[in-house]
Amino acid sequence: MASDLSLGSVSQPTPENMTLHRSPIARRVFAGSFLGLTWGASLRAWMVLLALELGDNPRFTWSGTFGAVLFPTALVGALLGAAAHDAEVSDRKRWRWAILSPLLLIVGPVIVTKGFFTTLAKTGKGGGSIGVALIGVFGGYAFSGLGARWTRRASGFLSVSFAIASVFPVYFADQESAAMPSTSKVFGALLFVLLMVLLIVGVSAPSRKARR
Repeated sequence: MASDLSLGSVSQPTPENMTLHRSPIARRVFAGSFLGLTWGASLRAWMVLLALELGDNPRFTWSGTFGAVLFPTALVGALLGAAAHDAEVSDRKRWRWAILSPLLLIVGPVIVTKGFFTTLAKTGKGGGSIGVALIGVFGGYAFSGLGARWTRRASGFLSVSFAIASVFPVYFADQESAAMPSTSKVFGALLFVLLMVLLIVGVSAPSRKARR
């Protein structure tokens, strides 16, 4: 009687019910790649604003837009989606390597840009991709909950330092102390900060899934 009551009153988990609570990896990868592509398109729009702010004529090329920006960001999103799924359903720790996925944002420009390192050394062009990647790696680790607290604090400090170094010289270094920054400068700086916050949140997402 007691056994009948316990079995009858409590619903038993079934494979169908379990699948409702676990998103398939394909769905996570698709969602991650879509979010990464959206983020990359927003970053590309910010690059246009940056070029206009610097007085340059923004150009769109297939290799520069898709090969150096959109494809790498979609790939980073896909890897983070797969890592979030792995962290949620598996006890293995291989998903931790996804914290380094923003480094792919450097690989894309290196592959599609002829003489990338020579141009970087002479003109500094291409340094933005390195800065964004480092912000993502250090910021993502800072909010991951992994490792010692002092290492996460140091990583957070480095991430903020790279963000300030990317924004301040472009938007506020030449601003007169008595003058208010222009609307375009404030908007460009705000857009960059928001994009970096979203990147950090995405990179640290798998670790939050694992802690749950």
